[in-house]
Amino acid sequence: MLNDRRTRIEREHALKQRHSYHLAGFVTLSLLFHLLVIYLAPDLSLFPAAPPQKPVYVEIRPPAPPRAVERELDLPPAPEQETPRQSPAKRLGAADQVVKRETAPKGDAPEDRRPAANIPPTPKPAQPARAEPEKTTEQREPLRRPGDAPVPVEPAPLRPQPPATALPDLQALLTLPQTTVARLENQWRSKYRQDVEEGDAVWLDTEKDILLSFFRRLRTNIYNVWNYPRRASERQEEGTCLLKITVRRDGSLSEVIVMESSGYRDLDEEAVEAVRKGAPFGRLPRAYSKETLSIFAFFQYNLMRRAIY
Repeated sequence: MLNDRRTRIEREHALKQRHSYHLAGFVTLSLLFHLLVIYLAPDLSLFPAAPPQKPVYVEIRPPAPPRAVERELDLPPAPEQETPRQSPAKRLGAADQVVKRETAPKGDAPEDRRPAANIPPTPKPAQPARAEPEKTTEQREPLRRPGDAPVPVEPAPLRPQPPATALPDLQALLTLPQTTVARLENQWRSKYRQDVEEGDAVWLDTEKDILLSFFRRLRTNIYNVWNYPRRASERQEEGTCLLKITVRRDGSLSEVIVMESSGYRDLDEEAVEAVRKGAPFGRLPRAYSKETLSIFAFFQYNLMRRAIY
């Protein structure tokens, strides 16, 4: 029984070995066949050959002379200048011609987009009427004869009192005319002129080329956060305050000081708060050599408009 089993195992092993020999022979024959085909047919290709291209001939011609082409954007030739008149004209115009006043559109600044404020005229105080001198007429007492009854004396009529002078109201006292505001601004400019002459401080309305873009950013940032105080608006409070704004080179705010008050605490505090909220304002230009820049700026409060200059 053991011999049968051993015989069976040997047969299976011989079959597997024979199958391996057949497979190796088949692979070898296939490889030889493919090598033979590649060697005998080297010109065979899977893709068809491209048709031959026709030669392209290039003819070189001399350049054509340029043609004069009129352009619509070209300016017409300038007329020849006439020689100046040697003698005066014999006939003059009937009347002198005056050029009309030149007009220009408003700018993009926020104060130009708002309606202009109508400044109410300042009421003039009523002048007291001049009291006319009272005309006194001397009344002669009638002659009395002995035995006549005494004549009663009539009391003198009371003189009417002149009307009281009307005092201006509080609104008239608070609303200053434009000439007064301009005079205050000139006084403040003269007062702080020494700081400006030192070179580290400028006025916001100064026209300096190197600071124009920086001033534009400063105004825009402040206008975006600057509001009219509600209580001041309800009380109809108006005024102008002067602030000194000191900015570092990187555009951050160093300090802000109220140099001249508007007369109302709410208006001054709102202006200072707007400057703090609007910072930073961007880096100072490279052409400016100092590390800090101090700016004097007017903050004008008006019920119709607000302005920074």
